[in-house]
This record gives sequence, structure tokens and C-alpha cells, in this order.
Amino acid sequence: MVSLPHFLWFCAVSFVCFLCSVSLVADADRWCAANAKDTVFRRLGTKTPYRHVQNKDLRNSATIDDCTLVKIWGLFRHGTRNPSKTIIDHMHGTLVDLQKDIVESGRICRENLAQFEAWKPQVTIEDAKLLVREGGSELLQLGERFRARFGSHLPERYDGNLFYFKYTKTERAEYSARNFSRGLFGRDEPIDFPESLHRDPVLRFYKGCEKWKRQVKENPYSYQELDRFGSSKEMRTVVEKLSKRVGTFVSPEEIRAMYQTCAFETAWNRQEASPWCLLFDKESISVMEFNEDLKYYWIDGYGYELTYRQACSAFRDLLTHFDDGGPPFTFYFTHSGTLLKSLAFLGLYKDSEPLMAQHYRYKRKWRVSQIDAFGSNLYFTLYSCPNGTKSVGLYHQERLTQIPGCPSNQMLCNYDHFWSLYADRIEQCDFDDMCSVPNVPGAAKDEL
Repeated sequence: MVSLPHFLWFCAVSFVCFLCSVSLVADADRWCAANAKDTVFRRLGTKTPYRHVQNKDLRNSATIDDCTLVKIWGLFRHGTRNPSKTIIDHMHGTLVDLQKDIVESGRICRENLAQFEAWKPQVTIEDAKLLVREGGSELLQLGERFRARFGSHLPERYDGNLFYFKYTKTERAEYSARNFSRGLFGRDEPIDFPESLHRDPVLRFYKGCEKWKRQVKENPYSYQELDRFGSSKEMRTVVEKLSKRVGTFVSPEEIRAMYQTCAFETAWNRQEASPWCLLFDKESISVMEFNEDLKYYWIDGYGYELTYRQACSAFRDLLTHFDDGGPPFTFYFTHSGTLLKSLAFLGLYKDSEPLMAQHYRYKRKWRVSQIDAFGSNLYFTLYSCPNGTKSVGLYHQERLTQIPGCPSNQMLCNYDHFWSLYADRIEQCDFDDMCSVPNVPGAAKDEL
């Protein structure tokens, strides 16, 4: 016969085991992000940190195929920055409200929940779009790697006759330029920067193209594929998943705010991903990444010919520097819009057909997470070769890249052949004529 104390002990243990089983069942029904850093790696769109795409290979690039470096011309996107005012508003409003929902009724595991309990917005409106410490480090280290790769052919000290640095009229571009030069020279040098311009015809040409602004950027038709994908089965699944994890219905707009915050906070912090990344699984984050790809394809990429044709003004500057002397080392510090339009002008990362909403499952070349991260760079190197000819190398994200239209079996492209690829577009680069707005109402898609 079981004694009363033993019986009570048995009941207590049984009750505890029952509670444990209930807890296990409950936890099994909760979402738990295993490794958010792996989930979001190279999937954060144009807010991807440069460390995800950089080339750490420091082999000397000053001599290739017995040809010797004589000139460099490059475009550099600014480093990691703070969000726009719109996203900061979401952080202080939308996401604070959702944080309460997650803590009170969210279906996520205890470990993830603790990270949401500790979260708070890290920036204010006054900090909008300013370069952050990580952004400065990205450009500083990029300058150091430039020195390591091309150092034997780059003067150790700044000389205004040899170097030309310029940035757009933004704080993030200016301090990106200053950090890059500090890394390049190993010290602070008194750089002679020319006057910066908001509508720079080389560094930010699209700011002066009214036709592109009205007929592409502000044209609702340009967002048609983005809207279609927004109502797709894939996006509806993301809404369902995240609504369950948050504990209340979340709209696509709120999910975009989560994704953007996930991206920015992860870019700022090398150690760990943002808590807002914890809500996404790999499929969900891939859907959001494709959403970004669609947007930038149609606004800054191959969607309309005018978008990338206007980049002729930048490449006219490239050929002028390579042909007519001037400072042999030219570095421009600019923005995402310039880099993407320039990639499209060159024919890089072009898929066989226009990117559409139904192409989510397709393998695609146009992935802004990889081609337009913070700190992205596109630069050309001019080489003098033993037989008296000149050759060109193209580097994207610090990697020697095949130039579309040049022989695929050669690392460098003959300069005369390279010139011929763009001669017609550059000779016909009448920017005022190209960008003038027709005297007709509306933005007819057939004109684009």
C-alpha cells in the first residue's frame, strides 16, 4: 500500500510532468529562428552590408597578362547609412506597436521573445541617412585593399595632379570619400575635393533627368510588376506566417518596415542580426528580396531604356579620362541609383527576359543584394601592354569581371574594342535632349 506522503509526491511529480508536456506542445507550436545571420545573408536588398559581398583576395592586380596599370576610374556607393525618415517613423511607431503585440501574444519561442523585449529604436529623425560607423569602416577597408592590390603603382601620398576625388552633396557620400582616402593613403591627407553638387551630371545624372523622373520613377505603370507580386500567393504566405508569429494581422506595408529594419540593424552590427530578422524564415526573406529586385529592376535597371541610357554622361567622363590625360586615378562617391543604372548601361547581370512577378522561382542574375550592397563599387583599370596596345579591366565588388561584348576568354579587353562598344551611345549622349519632357500630358509608357 502506497503511503500518503509518497502518493502526494507521485501526484506532484505527475502534475509537473503534465505541465512540461503542455509546455513542450506549446513551444512546438511557436516559431523559433535558428540562425538569423545565415537566414538573411546576402538577402537584404540594397541595404545588404558590404561585408557580405566584399572580395578579401588581395593578390596584386597592378600587372595582368604582362600589361601594367596606368589609370583607374571608379564609382563607389556610400557605405552603410541610417534609414530614411519614413523608415525611422515606422521604427518609432509601427514597430513599437508590433513589439507590444509580439511580447503579449506572439507565437515565438522564449529565446527570440527575450530579444524583442530588449529591442528599442536606435535612431531619430535627425539621424536620417547619415553614414554610420560601419559605413565608414567599409570604405576605410576598401581603400586599404585598393592599396594592397594596386599599391606598387599608386603614389603613397596624395597629389592633386595624380588623384581626383569627388562626392555628391550628401554627408554619407562625403564621409565615404574621406574614409576611403584615409584607407588608401594610410593617413589623413589634405584632399582637394571640388565643389559637390546635388545634381551632378556624372555622379548623380538622373537627378537632372526630368523625363526619367516623370515617366519612370513617378509613373504608376513602372510599379505594375511590384504590385502584382504584392498580391501573389508567395506574398500572401509571408503575411500569414508573420501574422501568426506576431500574434496579430500584419499588412504587407508593416512587413516591409520589418524587413527594412532587419536590414539596417543587421548592416550596423557585425555581431548579430536584428531581432526583426527573427520573424523571417529563408523562404520569407527570399520573397522580400525578390520584391526588392522587382522594384529596382523597373526603376533603376533594365525596365526602361531611358533609365540606363542616361548613364552615358558618366561613361563619357570615363573615356575622357582614359583618352585625354588628366589625373590618372579618379574616384567618385555616389549612390545606389548611379551604380544600378551604370551596371545596366554596361549590360551586366541582364537576364534573358524582363523580370516579372511570375519569375520568383527562376534563377536570375539581377539580385540587388549582391550587385548593389552598401559600399558597392564599379571601377575600370587601364593597362599599357608590351606590344604598344592598351587594355581595360572591369572590377565589380573588387572582382575582375567580364565586360559584355568583349572576348570571354580574356581577362582584359582591348581598349579600341572596348571603346567601340560604347562609341555610338556616348557620341549621341545629348543629355538635355534625352531628358527633356514632351509637351504632352501624362507619362505614356510607349515613349519609354
